[in-house]
Amino acid sequence: MELEFLDTETGDTSKGEVPDRSEAAGAQLSRAYGYDSFRPGQLEAIDAILDGRDLIAVMPTGSGKSVCYQLPAMRPGTLTIVVSPLRALMRDQVGALRKRGVPAALIDSGVTPKRRRDIYGLAADGGLRILYVAPERLFSDDFAEFARTVRVDLIAVDEAHCVLQWGSDFRPSYMRIGGFIAGLPTRPVVAAFTATATKRQVPEIASALGLDRPAMIGTGFDRPNIRFDSIELRPAAREKFIVGWARTHEGGGIVYCNAIRRCDELAERLRESGVDAEAFYAPLADGEKARIQDGFLAGSPRVICATTAFGMGVDKPDVRWVVNDGPCESLEAFYQEAGRAGRDGRAARSVMIWSGGDFLDWKRRIADNAGSALDDPGGRARARDAAFDRLSAMSRYCETGSCLRHTLLDYFGDGSGDGSACCENCGNCTYAADCDPDAHSQGRRRKKTAEAVPYEPYEPEEADGAIVSFVRARQGILGHGCGRVKTIRSLRGETGEDVSDRGLDSADGYGALADMDERDIADRIAALVAAGILAYGRYHALIDREEEKE
Repeated sequence: MELEFLDTETGDTSKGEVPDRSEAAGAQLSRAYGYDSFRPGQLEAIDAILDGRDLIAVMPTGSGKSVCYQLPAMRPGTLTIVVSPLRALMRDQVGALRKRGVPAALIDSGVTPKRRRDIYGLAADGGLRILYVAPERLFSDDFAEFARTVRVDLIAVDEAHCVLQWGSDFRPSYMRIGGFIAGLPTRPVVAAFTATATKRQVPEIASALGLDRPAMIGTGFDRPNIRFDSIELRPAAREKFIVGWARTHEGGGIVYCNAIRRCDELAERLRESGVDAEAFYAPLADGEKARIQDGFLAGSPRVICATTAFGMGVDKPDVRWVVNDGPCESLEAFYQEAGRAGRDGRAARSVMIWSGGDFLDWKRRIADNAGSALDDPGGRARARDAAFDRLSAMSRYCETGSCLRHTLLDYFGDGSGDGSACCENCGNCTYAADCDPDAHSQGRRRKKTAEAVPYEPYEPEEADGAIVSFVRARQGILGHGCGRVKTIRSLRGETGEDVSDRGLDSADGYGALADMDERDIADRIAALVAAGILAYGRYHALIDREEEKE
């Protein structure tokens, strides 16, 4: 099997071969998990680990990263240490492994000294396959002594982006993992996993962890089953929108809030409206957190109003929607949260609610807190600047009139770079009436407008009649407009969402410009908008201005 390897000193990549163990690994996968086949990237990661190669894997939320290190860890006579910042995840995975007959244990702050000694002894005697620890645990005196007396075959570092000093998830102890590994009597294989690292950040993570020419696995960031929407809505109108959304959309959902008080307020308002909802945040007692989390996994509460403390590592595949009550501080954080929807592969929704004031609040927080965990003034300054850059990217996502999906993918280095690309499954490429804030509240949303073009006297061209005719006909059929890109594709006779099944392929103008270049059609649309003949309405939907007046 051919894989790509990273030179951590130069940043260059090269191809290399590892043995294909698909038959044996597939048999183990079936026995241990009951799965018939691997998900994308899993077999490649497993083959690299079994070949004794370090690994860095960038795999989206819900892609099955845990299988990549758990399956190699099941080999008799081996010991794997999994480093994770997520206590809930570790607890759940240890429980699941034990049910499969795999000897696994967890050491965290809730484990007594006697129990820790028992676990160390079990591992030393070969009776343990997988040991989960938080990164801070690695540097305790008792664990350091234990690690010097046993052979560790694999160290799996989950949420590896936590090594990056710019991130809100930065954990200073992650920066010391490389030193911990270097101090072991025998160097183990090291595998790092993350869902939110850009191509530029991968070498930074690999270097920080001291990876040795790691294999690189990237399965792509796209989650095509998730529809993305961005809605500008003033804070006073959000509550009504969120309540209306939760009442009209079935299935489990998560509302992410940027303040604990807001979680409590929204959960109470939802309950008053007949929605089974609970609030979740870090200061809750561990028992209360476990109750709410386990209940959500079982179906009650149906909706969780939470801070970022909820969700990482929570494996609920049938979350149907995620609503953000305000923007995140970065696209990395947002994509983590949005990615908790639709992990079963079925249709799901991500709705970002935002206003300009939200970004002012974030700027103040960044100015006060970014880089505060760092001692070096220069490091703090760099962390602060990087945080502002990521906030700007979040702002561009919220405000763009282009495809939301491609905006995300381009940010993570997984896109085409084509600003005209259309996914036909986001609020800027199609219109969705259920995302109209006027249906839920009296809040006002600033209309997105096309990019400004220099004023020139309008001079009609032959294509203009077909464009106006199609926009007018489509508006009459659907009752609303659609995005510019979808309009262009329809004029060229291409098919897609809501075309043949809604009768759009018989509308005046459909396919009339099949021989015309997409950029030329876009220029004519811009000229028609500038002349006031067409306009952009809600969600960057292209509409006929005369029809709108009627």
